Amino acid sequence: MAFISDIHGNAVALRAVLEDIEQTGCQEIYVLGDICYRGPDPKECLELVQSVATDVIKGNADEWVVNGVQRGQVPEQRLLVMRAEQQFTVNQLTTGDIQYLDQLPMTLAKSNGGIDWFAFHATPNDLFAVVQATTEEEIVERQIFGAREASVYLYGHIHLPYVREIGQRTIVNLGSVGLPFDGIPEASYVVLDFDGTRVNINLRRVPYDIDEAIRRLREVDYPNVPYISKVYREGRP
Repeated sequence: MAFISDIHGNAVALRAVLEDIEQTGCQEIYVLGDICYRGPDPKECLELVQSVATDVIKGNADEWVVNGVQRGQVPEQRLLVMRAEQQFTVNQLTTGDIQYLDQLPMTLAKSNGGIDWFAFHATPNDLFAVVQATTEEEIVERQIFGAREASVYLYGHIHLPYVREIGQRTIVNLGSVGLPFDGIPEASYVVLDFDGTRVNINLRRVPYDIDEAIRRLREVDYPNVPYISKVYREGRP
């Protein structure tokens, strides 16, 4: 099964990932939020997700589409441009699209072959909290493990893919489909393969046509072309 997140309106990257998923033979696709906001093709990304996803949960960027970017949620110097990006996104979506994003759940829990997994966007109770690969174990215990008992915990939000073992539990960050932050300018997602009492975790990277994605930013007159283009090319914020 495939897990993707943080698409951020980058349909060029999303299509490349979906092609890669098809080649892996995965029959289930789980989307962990941040579908539309901060890219040139919010509507196309939402429609693609709705057409292929087994389940979808909400991310902080989905919340921004619904309720706007609030003061205190982002650095003050970025507030105006991020609000302009939010308005661009809303203008591409229908009332039904926004209601769909608003009604998404925050968590998803399932079991495969006796292995329980638990998925969320940032933490189970907070769409905006930040848990890094190096976050202290006691904080991970409180913010993540305390919400639900599972063997594997999957999330997005930080755009930095990793796998971390803490005791008998595994934390997996998916990275980002549309805006990677780890210096690798390729889309990122995760495949889980359940084999009896074991789970194999495959962090996958997918090259995509960055020039085409930047062309789309300019074509639609996106409000923040220089910054988003830089992230596409460098894979860093």
